[in-house]
Amino acid sequence: MDAPVDLNRFVLTMTEAAYAQVKAACDGLTDEQFFSQPTMDSNPIAWLVWHMSRARDVITSNISGENQVWVSNGWADRFGMDAEDVGIGDSPEKVAAFQAERSLVMGYLDDAHEATTRRLSMISAECFDQLVVYALGDERPVWRALVGMAGDSAQHTGQISYLRGMFTGMGWRVRAGWA
Repeated sequence: MDAPVDLNRFVLTMTEAAYAQVKAACDGLTDEQFFSQPTMDSNPIAWLVWHMSRARDVITSNISGENQVWVSNGWADRFGMDAEDVGIGDSPEKVAAFQAERSLVMGYLDDAHEATTRRLSMISAECFDQLVVYALGDERPVWRALVGMAGDSAQHTGQISYLRGMFTGMGWRVRAGWA
């Protein structure tokens, strides 16, 4: 019988799956589709990719004690945004104004994903009950922060995939091997 799966391995596997799905969903989109908002209260794919990457970067850097790659690798400067900006509570106008270059959005996705998976692979079971500052500033045990991050990633991955399907139909899923 296989050993039970531990929490960080579970979250790491979910994180890898979400990343692969987001990459596949963004592949081949036009810039118009990448930045399109179906309604003024909807988030475009570009903003969702950025926000999901920011949340993962913030949460795992808080757990690991490492600097966020958003700041340490110069992404905030390249985006022309504040170092503290995560996208939580952004107004519809601020979301609509998000027009960063696609290469920046996807580059940050890749960099934040690499840092996130590296940080997740270093978490030990002894750390799960330690308190950590979550993305919204509240303190919670590491295990709850990881559950929140996994849930947020699943939600935003689904939103990205849904928007992709609205724009292009479901054929992209067949190419990605999910049908």
